[in-house]
Amino acid sequence: MGNAKVLSVLPVIDGIYQNICRMEAEFQILGLEGDFRPRIEYYHDAVRALTSGESSTSKHSRLSVERLAYDVSMLRTIISKPLHAGRGNGHLSANNDLVTNENATNFCETSSEVRSELSRLYKDYTVLFVALLAEKADYNSQIRTEEADVIIADCFMLQEMLQKFDAGKIDRTALIAAADALEHDELRRTIKTILQQPKLEKIALTQVQGKLQTTKESLRQEIKTINHAGLNFATGRLAVYEDAKETVKRLANEGLNVAGKFVEGAMQQSTGRGRGV
Repeated sequence: MGNAKVLSVLPVIDGIYQNICRMEAEFQILGLEGDFRPRIEYYHDAVRALTSGESSTSKHSRLSVERLAYDVSMLRTIISKPLHAGRGNGHLSANNDLVTNENATNFCETSSEVRSELSRLYKDYTVLFVALLAEKADYNSQIRTEEADVIIADCFMLQEMLQKFDAGKIDRTALIAAADALEHDELRRTIKTILQQPKLEKIALTQVQGKLQTTKESLRQEIKTINHAGLNFATGRLAVYEDAKETVKRLANEGLNVAGKFVEGAMQQSTGRGRGV
């Protein structure tokens, strides 16, 4: 989706975030493990990363498909359990950490109203969250899988070159040149260091073969992880969109037709898109 359309929706999701933030601060619905901000802040960090231009091609990015898939899963849970669902295992405890002791009574007295309002706000927030970040999740998944595939192919190529070197069909210069063509920086440096030893013995070649094999296996596992997260995100996205008509209608009634049309456009784009869908 175009940047102009994204920018037009940001004030809407930010307004919903502000309302949630005020409520969660009042009733002490907080994060844990070093992040004691209102719970919504953790999820809104992804929106901030989107607007800040943070790179979305790394597994360590706040916009990685794994983290966004987790976000959508937890946001959907919060909609159904707005007072007792937090950020997963170890983040919020329904018994001890939702509220401070001094606010516990006040929280219980208003829990029915708070539950209803938070559920509504989180539902609207989740719809917009998914619509805004779906492309980033798909992009992160695609780029990282393509990069992993290239490195795996490089490993196969160099393993074949090692076999040729061992059989005397190529010399060390050709072997080092092949290693120098590796896309993975750390792998390239490590293998070149081994191959450039004054005396290249059999054990060194075995060491390189082992390094290449380990790299291939690690990348294959990473691709599985990416695909699994991509499937989870796609499944969560479809579930959110199936129940989004009410939110779109509400946005229209509140004069926020641009946001409603943005969601409708994202829903149309999601048809048949996403890993495993």
